[in-house]
Amino acid sequence: MSQLFYTLPKRLTVSPSPPLLHFNYRSSRTRLVCSKMPTESSPSPLTHSITIPSQLSQPVHVVAAPGLSESDFRCAVESTLFKQWLKNLQSETGILANGDMLLKQVLIQGVDMFGKRIGFLKFKADIFCKETGQKVPGIVFARGPAVAVLILLDSEGETYAILTEQVRVPTGRVILELPAGMLDDDKGDFVGTAVREVSFILLLDFLLSL
Repeated sequence: MSQLFYTLPKRLTVSPSPPLLHFNYRSSRTRLVCSKMPTESSPSPLTHSITIPSQLSQPVHVVAAPGLSESDFRCAVESTLFKQWLKNLQSETGILANGDMLLKQVLIQGVDMFGKRIGFLKFKADIFCKETGQKVPGIVFARGPAVAVLILLDSEGETYAILTEQVRVPTGRVILELPAGMLDDDKGDFVGTAVREVSFILLLDFLLSL
């Protein structure tokens, strides 16, 4: 992987870090009810039924798109990404918090595994406004948290930033980026991930204790 040095202006303006967003979740639980799978071959889709506290009278149907395997479907429904999304919906500032919106169905369309964990999750939520009956755009592409590292080097009055050259298929281009990577688990180990990415990309041997 290429390593490039780019010259930055001598005077750098560093903007303050954006405030962290904190969500206060209501003390409620989402109940997951697994439907019985057909024993004989049939085109019936895989389904789950979820009951959420904000709409107890109308369970949410979670359906697998055609071609999605049962194992991927179960991984998606039980993943931290999906559960966190459900929590966000019911949070103090969530879409379903004030009762104006109704979640009817979730279609799980795609699951990309990174080893034993889910890297990317693609699904579509059918959410409607109760007053007008209009459907709210609900295409979701979920991914876990990531960390990026900005390294500045001063040399003889010049300031340089270290960038990496990455092949990005979605854009069809090779892009210069900051060293970055996704967290390996749900524990939020930002420091460990940052050290790993810097060590891997820049071939530096940092000690975790520093």
